[in-house]
Amino acid sequence: MNVRDGMTLGPYRVIERIGRGGMASVHRAYHPGLDRYVAIKVLPDFFADDPGYRERFQQEARSVARLKHPNILEVFDFGYEEGLAYLVLELVEGGTLQDRVGSPMELHEVVLILEQLAGALDHAHAHGILHRDLKPSNILLHKDGTPVLADFGLARMAGSLRRLTSSGTVMGTPEYMSPEQAADEPIGPASDLYSFAIVAYEMLTGRVPFGADTPAAVLLSHVTKPMPSTRELRGELSAHIEEVLRRALAKRPEDRFQTAAAFVAALKPAAWPNGKSGEAIGNVPLTRRLIQPDRTPVVLVVDDGAANRELIEACLAGVECRVRTAEDGVSALKVISASPPDLVLLDVQMPGMDGYEVCRRIKANSASRLIPVVMITSLDRVADRVRALEAGADDYMTKPVDRVELVARVRSALRLKSTYDSLDSAEHVIFALAAAVEAKDPYTEAHTRR
Repeated sequence: MNVRDGMTLGPYRVIERIGRGGMASVHRAYHPGLDRYVAIKVLPDFFADDPGYRERFQQEARSVARLKHPNILEVFDFGYEEGLAYLVLELVEGGTLQDRVGSPMELHEVVLILEQLAGALDHAHAHGILHRDLKPSNILLHKDGTPVLADFGLARMAGSLRRLTSSGTVMGTPEYMSPEQAADEPIGPASDLYSFAIVAYEMLTGRVPFGADTPAAVLLSHVTKPMPSTRELRGELSAHIEEVLRRALAKRPEDRFQTAAAFVAALKPAAWPNGKSGEAIGNVPLTRRLIQPDRTPVVLVVDDGAANRELIEACLAGVECRVRTAEDGVSALKVISASPPDLVLLDVQMPGMDGYEVCRRIKANSASRLIPVVMITSLDRVADRVRALEAGADDYMTKPVDRVELVARVRSALRLKSTYDSLDSAEHVIFALAAAVEAKDPYTEAHTRR
C-alpha cells in the first residue's frame, strides 16, 4: 500500500494520511472537479492483483454503496490505480466513538447515540448486509456529534483472505465478537446485534465485558462466561439496564433482541423513567438539538438521475451543510423517517412515487411537516407550479438550475428551518420545565396536558 501525498488516484488527489488499520490506510483526498474533500481507503495489494479478489471487492463495494442512510458512511466510488484498490468515502472529521469510551458516558447520551446507530444497523440488515466487525473505532462522529457506522463489508473481504491463508482463524475483533462468531460458526444479524450490545456495555461502564491476556481467552469468555454485572462497575445503573444488556448478550442468537431498534427501545425507560424522551423535532430528540445548537444542517437531494444528484451536490459545495442523497421517493421517505433533514430538494418525475406524492407525505406527517421542500424539475408550466404548491412545496425551481440562485434559495430555506427549530425547541423546553414542576407538586399534576 505505497500511497504518497500528492499522488492521484483516478480524479482524486491524495493530501495526507489520516488513519491506518490492520487492513487498510485512510487518506484525505480532494476531487477538483466536484470541489469535494473525501476519504480514500486504500486496501492491500491482493485486492488489485488477484482477479478473484477484484471481483469480490467490486461486488461488496456495490452492495455497500446501495445503503442509503444518514448514519451509514456513504461510499461514493471505488477503483484501481497503480496496482492499488481503493474505496472513496464520505469524509467524517469528528473522531470516532473509540475516543469517548475510555470512561463511562451519560446514560441519556448513550441512548441517543445508540438510537441513531440502531436505525443504520437495521437498515443494513434489511438489505441483507452484515457488518461483522462492529466496534467503537468503526463508529465515526461528525463534528456535530452525529454517529456514522463505517466499514461495512471490509470484515467480509478480510475474512476471505484469512480463510485462504490461515486455517481456523476467525475474522473480527475478539472483544466485540459474538459467541457464534468466536466459534467460527455461520452468523446472521443477531451476531451484529451482540456486538452492538458490547458497544453499549462499554459506553455505559467504560470497559468491555470480556477481556483476557490472549485473543483465544477472550473468545472463550464470549462462549462460556456470563456477562459481568454492570451495577458492580457503575452502581448508578439500574437493574433494568443490566437485565436488558443480559438479554442482548445472550449466548444463543434466538434469545437476543431481534432488531437493534428493539434493544434500544428496551433501554429507553431507564433513561426516561416518566416516558418523556424529549422528542420534539421529527424523530430527533430535543436534548440532542439543545446540546448541539451549532450542528451542521443536512440537505437531502432526491433525484432518480445520478448526474443530477452529483450536480446539485457540487453546487452546494460552498454552503455550510451536509448533503445526503436518495434515488427515489420511497428511499427518501425512509431517510426522512430515520433522521429528518433540514431541507429537501425534490425532483418531480421519478419512477414509482413522484415528487408530488413524496411532498404530500412529508407535509402530512407531524414529524416532518416543518421541513422545507424545494421542488427542482424540468416541468415549467404554471399548472406544474400550482400542483407543487398544492402538494405543500415551499419553493419551486426549474432545471437547469442556476448555481447562484440555488445557493441563495437553499440558504434562505435553511434559515427558515433554523427559525422553526428555535421556536419549537423553546416551546418544548417550557413544557419540559413545567412537567418537571408537576412531578414535584401533586396539586398541579397534568396541568400542561389540559
